[in-house]
Amino acid sequence: MKKLSVCLVMVVFLVVSCGEQGQARASARDLVGNYATDFNTGKELLSLNADGTFVQVFTSTKSRITTRGKWHLDNEFLGATEVLLEGNLASEDDDKNSQPIYGQRSLIVHREQGKLKLALNETSDWFYDRAN
Repeated sequence: MKKLSVCLVMVVFLVVSCGEQGQARASARDLVGNYATDFNTGKELLSLNADGTFVQVFTSTKSRITTRGKWHLDNEFLGATEVLLEGNLASEDDDKNSQPIYGQRSLIVHREQGKLKLALNETSDWFYDRAN
């Protein structure tokens, strides 16, 4: 019975982690690289570095904002990998005179046609697409 349970868990894990579409598991090494997305107000480039730091560059017609911080992974049992950005700029649309607000952003890893992408908002279909 114990062997059957272990085999069942392994099969479920393989189905979840090896799926070609949707949420996916990935290692830090797999995720290092550049990602880009477009917003209504501008474009953003996110670089995840191998040393656990990131650079976030938001460019609009009004300004260019560069933010640096740290990133790490959170893997829930049998779930998708989550990339946590610590210290990202959360107020790029605010008034120029207001104090910038830094926070934490959670990005869920997805795989589509063999390429990794990071979900900003799955419901709204907002993703950082792999840029390299």
